[in-house]
Amino acid sequence: MTLIQLRMFRELARQSLSISATAAALNTSQPGVSRQLQQLEQDLGAALLIRRRNRIVALTEAGRSVLKAAEQALVNVEAIRAIAVDATGAPAHITVATSHLHARYSLLSPIGRFVRSHPQVRLHVVQAAPEAILDLVEAGEAEIGVSTETAPESSDLVLLPADTIQRSLVLPRDHPLTRSKRLTLESIARYPLVAYSFQARGGQIMDGAFRARGLTIDAVVSAMDADVVIAYIAAGLGIGIVPSMAAADLPKGLTVIDVTRLFPESRLTLSLRRDAYLRAPMADFIRTVAPAWTPDAIHGALERSRR
Repeated sequence: MTLIQLRMFRELARQSLSISATAAALNTSQPGVSRQLQQLEQDLGAALLIRRRNRIVALTEAGRSVLKAAEQALVNVEAIRAIAVDATGAPAHITVATSHLHARYSLLSPIGRFVRSHPQVRLHVVQAAPEAILDLVEAGEAEIGVSTETAPESSDLVLLPADTIQRSLVLPRDHPLTRSKRLTLESIARYPLVAYSFQARGGQIMDGAFRARGLTIDAVVSAMDADVVIAYIAAGLGIGIVPSMAAADLPKGLTVIDVTRLFPESRLTLSLRRDAYLRAPMADFIRTVAPAWTPDAIHGALERSRR
């Protein structure tokens, strides 16, 4: 059994059991992937894959167990390499997975400060769909995730909550709601809404709040990014709710009303694998984004998650 075989097996699972997609992802040949997977099964003496007409259609029960162990083993190998990098003083690399919202607003200033104070560190920012960020961290493809979360979703991850996400209603200055003394979800739902897509974390949170009150919104347009939502509001298509950080510089004629209290609390959250080796640059990046998370506090959270 080799690390190459384990990597191919892990990648096969990530690529929905497609040999061709696995070969493309690993920059190798399809026969090579097939040969290594067959050799892995022979070396272990157990069937890991269910095949039908030369196609892989599922993992066996043993295959699912081996996959989980293989993922853990590969994470440990990556941790060993990280320890060696720290020991030799070689340039460090950190991959951060985040959404458009946080890449554009939350992280812009912290990343600038981090890069200037750590010129030897190569920071890779991977912009992903919000629902994919935790998956990338859990799979070991990113060391740190930055996303909007309401509660932990995986026992394999440690979530480090930071600032509360403030939300604002964006609307024309002459809109009737600007004269309302106390906004409610009911009053907002009476007007056409330029909505966040339900594929976005913010869209899921906002839609859930309306549904919990038995309200149906008139979503004339839905979009993944706050910038797009604001652009359509400026075009006169409706009103909309966006994270306040995205509404700091509005087009002429628009204004905002804080509506954070109308929605469940959500926070900018940093995520790590609970078995992660916390390198010094990683701890420095986390503290730059969320100053309350000192290295000791991060180590404490990791230790508690392992018990």
